[in-house]
Amino acid sequence: MSAEQIMPGVSRLLAPNPSPMTLTGTNTYLVGEANLLVVDPGPDLPEHIEAIVALAQTLGRLAYSVVTHHHGDHLPAALRLRDRLGAPIVGHPTLPGVDRPCADGNTVTAGQTTLRAVATPGHTSDHMCFFLEEEKALFTGDLIAGQGTVIVGDGPGDLADYMDSLRRVASLHARLLLPGHGPVVANAASKIREYLDHRALREGQVVSALSDGPATARALVERLYADTPRVLHAMAERNVRAHLFKLAHEGRVSEHGRGWQLNDGREAR
Repeated sequence: MSAEQIMPGVSRLLAPNPSPMTLTGTNTYLVGEANLLVVDPGPDLPEHIEAIVALAQTLGRLAYSVVTHHHGDHLPAALRLRDRLGAPIVGHPTLPGVDRPCADGNTVTAGQTTLRAVATPGHTSDHMCFFLEEEKALFTGDLIAGQGTVIVGDGPGDLADYMDSLRRVASLHARLLLPGHGPVVANAASKIREYLDHRALREGQVVSALSDGPATARALVERLYADTPRVLHAMAERNVRAHLFKLAHEGRVSEHGRGWQLNDGREAR
């Protein structure tokens, strides 16, 4: 497993965990010189962990594992690296196993490298991005993928949080996005706008579908994601529910025995 240098001081290792959800696999980044940060060490796969250890030992010393959120394709290798190399885990205060809780705006420094934590809930409640300010490069975890879109938490408020998080990272004026999955994004502003526009479009589609009468989240998936492989429909349903919860919070829809309907007195046609 070979490393790819993204820019001076930033290398990427691709975890061998490809899937419809992880794309080609989890991107693990080693950042810095001599004293290193590893961002999103990834899944607990021996060959990936060995690759991280080998690269870290070639470059210098691993000072910290920096984890964007708790999912199994991002966190578990950090626990192994702590056992192997003594690298403390940095992340959200609720991140399982965290050694150095990181609040919004906090920084983590190793040698000449500093990352600033940016709280970005929505995908998960503990999601954080990390900003390499001098290079204007943002490690986005699962807030933004290099291609396609991501799954949003389907609890009440998750989509609203996610949209706020996108607007928050837009205000950083990053030059480069270094995602947890997929290719590096060279035009950060364009990608963030694409994500915001996509969510607005999907919300409009949900409202339009409900204008034909009440529908369940599953029925909306069948209609709105007709061209999406069925293996992804369960995840698509999470996103549809997230939109429905947001619309409900805004008073625009409500759930009844026949499913979700618009709050304008409109019945099925």
